[in-house]
Amino acid sequence: MKSLFVRLLLFMWLAMAGVGAAFACIHAFAFSQDVSAARRRFMLRSAEVRAEHALLCQRASLLHCARGLEAIDPRDASVALYRDGALALGNAIPGGSELARAALGSSEGAAFETSERELLAVVLPREKRYVAVSSAPVRSPWAFFLVPETLPYRLLAIVAVTGVAAALLARYLSRPVALLRRATQAMAAGDLSVRTSGELRAADRETQALGRDLDRMAERIELLLESERRLRRDISHELRSPLSRLNIALELVRRKASEDALPAFDRIERETERLNTMIGELLTLNRLESERSIRRDDVDLDKLVDEVVTDARLEAEPRGTSIALERSGPTTVRGDAELLRRAFENVLRNAVRFTEPGTSVGVTLEGDASGVQIQVRDRGPGVPDGMLDEIWKPFYRVESDRSRALGGSGIGLAITHRAVLLHGGRASAKNAPDGGLLVSLHLPKGGASDDPA
Repeated sequence: MKSLFVRLLLFMWLAMAGVGAAFACIHAFAFSQDVSAARRRFMLRSAEVRAEHALLCQRASLLHCARGLEAIDPRDASVALYRDGALALGNAIPGGSELARAALGSSEGAAFETSERELLAVVLPREKRYVAVSSAPVRSPWAFFLVPETLPYRLLAIVAVTGVAAALLARYLSRPVALLRRATQAMAAGDLSVRTSGELRAADRETQALGRDLDRMAERIELLLESERRLRRDISHELRSPLSRLNIALELVRRKASEDALPAFDRIERETERLNTMIGELLTLNRLESERSIRRDDVDLDKLVDEVVTDARLEAEPRGTSIALERSGPTTVRGDAELLRRAFENVLRNAVRFTEPGTSVGVTLEGDASGVQIQVRDRGPGVPDGMLDEIWKPFYRVESDRSRALGGSGIGLAITHRAVLLHGGRASAKNAPDGGLLVSLHLPKGGASDDPA
């Protein structure tokens, strides 16, 4: 019974059976002895009135007097009039004679018997020798459906039983959906090792098939990403050796070259250094993407930021820009000092590179009970709003030609983003209202988690 359709069908049948059982309990509770006695008194009084009317009709020598004693339909009671135990008027009722004698001998003047039909006998108060015997069908146990007195109980039973059934059904349907949702959220956050088949063993076939498809998709994406990282790592390593040999050959040729050729050799050296730096950043990013945890030491961000700002000022001054630093609150976190240095340095150098000459780059360091936040504000052209989330991706450039002219490799912010995630924090960027880009790095006090998103 693994089909979702079959389970829902059986569940609704059980819910209806539960409503019926609740109604049966209401019947047992609502129809007490007092209610049955009241109904019996009504039937006795009805039989008594009909018998007296028929007796008066007969004494007046009127026709069709017995017609008032007959049942109108199968649900109605028929009445017969007995005198001293013998039938006097109406159709004979099986067992009526014996019941009439029992009523005459009873101190209450009445007798009752229930078998296939409900029999009642009552002595007429004005004619003590006459007994009215009533024969009615036995009342159905499901008559409580039509009784107004039980309507509130029936409504309460419907609400209660269907409410419980709906809650159980909702829980049954939502649990596998919640598991799949958590799995997709983990995949979107970068954890491709998540699998759902084991947790969906008790689910229906359709949900299990969806879970298996999700697992296969995660395995395929994880394999592709791992292949990409391996390719980046292998290419980076393979490029390092030719670059080293090229630098050595370049020095040898420079010694023998004329003065006119030296500018060309200087240009070649700068390009090889730039390529070597890019390869190093690729290896760093590849290492960060493959790591799930980092070392945890107490890191004083006040000191670390001050050192990075001091180094960045050497690069900013020749461009005609300055760096203003503001700090407040406790700034100690747990994490990897070198990773945090790389993360902040990439953001600050990026801001110095893009800010306009004659302006200032603002750096704010704030700490509180929840963590530490570093904000870097430049005075550059900013980033289009639709691309703010894309700048954290490797090799992404808002303006390719200008970025290359300014020396950017497109990997630094990707390293920053991954380093902050490994520390359990978050990195974000937005355009400042009066121009420029504002980058925020938030780091929690506790530092890294064992399995970061």
